[in-house]
Amino acid sequence: MKRALLALLALAAGSVRGQTLLGQEQRLIDIHALLLDLPPVDAPGTYRAGQLGVGLEVIGVPPIDGSTGTPGVQGFKRQITASDRTAVFPRPRVTLGLPAPESFRAFVGASYVPPVEVRSVSLHYVGGEAGIAYVPGPFTAGIRAHLLYAQSESPVTDPVLRDRLRVTEYGAEVSAGYALEFGALEVTPYGGAGVSRTHGNFRVTSDGVTLTSDDTAAALQAGVRLVFGKHWLGVAELDAYPGRLVHPNFRLAYLFDVF
Repeated sequence: MKRALLALLALAAGSVRGQTLLGQEQRLIDIHALLLDLPPVDAPGTYRAGQLGVGLEVIGVPPIDGSTGTPGVQGFKRQITASDRTAVFPRPRVTLGLPAPESFRAFVGASYVPPVEVRSVSLHYVGGEAGIAYVPGPFTAGIRAHLLYAQSESPVTDPVLRDRLRVTEYGAEVSAGYALEFGALEVTPYGGAGVSRTHGNFRVTSDGVTLTSDDTAAALQAGVRLVFGKHWLGVAELDAYPGRLVHPNFRLAYLFDVF
């Protein structure tokens, strides 16, 4: 039976596990859209003017339940989710410190994933960010804005078909950190809070139905930044979208002075 008809039947029947079938589908879109979000994965105000960080971010994929509908009822199905395909996925990321007024630091950053297919999954992703922070000393506090566009193609509703998810997202947060020096090692614990707005467009290949979802989610981050020998950067961060998604992020980069 067509997915659109199943959604209408579920709406007419009322709540299923507290949500209609359409609501459950939209929740899966929201979770996968937030998994593609561009969180800071770094402390505020840590890039000097002319300092360039080139590295790789690794996103942890938590278990995602793809069940939609009610077990034993017509229309129940287990969709293939991101956690069924991989436990992590990598994302190249670069950051450049910009000139800023005294006691302030500014930066821009970008991330790009080319559409290379791995295990029947391809992701084409481009994201950007910019921020400024007040840095009077070891304590830093800043704001950051970010946006992204992504398109993924993977088996979701059927193992032999490729469904398509398109995501646009933008958001902003405030964060603070405190730098501690231990010889050649600098450690900066930090935390932040913000909001992310996502728009997801999911097309089911088998019947040509397109589902859309618009979602606004609170975003919380907590992490620690390590810099060794002033050039090697490592960051571990936990990102939480309350009621929707919690997952770890990691970043490894090398820092250059370009101007």
